[in-house]
Amino acid sequence: MHFHVRVCRECGEEYRPEIVRCADCGGELEDVFEDEGTPTLAPAPNVPEAPDLRDHRAVFETARARDLVPLAERLREADVSFHLAEKAPAGEGTPVLFQLLVPESRVKAALEALAPLLAPHAERESVHALETSYESGRGYVRCPACGSDQPTGAAECPECGLALGSGSPTCGRCGAELPGEGASCPACGAPPPFG
Repeated sequence: MHFHVRVCRECGEEYRPEIVRCADCGGELEDVFEDEGTPTLAPAPNVPEAPDLRDHRAVFETARARDLVPLAERLREADVSFHLAEKAPAGEGTPVLFQLLVPESRVKAALEALAPLLAPHAERESVHALETSYESGRGYVRCPACGSDQPTGAAECPECGLALGSGSPTCGRCGAELPGEGASCPACGAPPPFG
């Protein structure tokens, strides 16, 4: 029997036969044979528990999951462990955001590895500028691509158009969205951010 597509068990996306993992959610793909039709999506056996990401920090966030692919590949090449996470919409009409999270202890190494992709204009020695251009709870204060100053809560850079995220306050410990300014994190219980 010859299969013609592979289907993601998690989200149902279809892929060519040579693809191994779902590009949208990272789920396992299942072969669909020509005479079988569409598979019934059953839960994957032995699904592991979600990892504890309290000691991780978001180094990049976007509304388009495919934007994370080259960044994840760069981190893999640099031997920096990472997790991809989905951040719930800030409200009705706002997109789901996808985050690239790395352990706190590896943030500098991650930023150094990602600097050529995120800010090709930046000098290697000024990689700390990527980290200091983002403030937890406020969002980007400077665009990581063009370096222009950003208004509070900007979802997109007015100078170069880079998607900066929702601008909603997020937890400095786990990156989860906070219900409002001065609120404790509902995901990990961290106290409200300073500011």
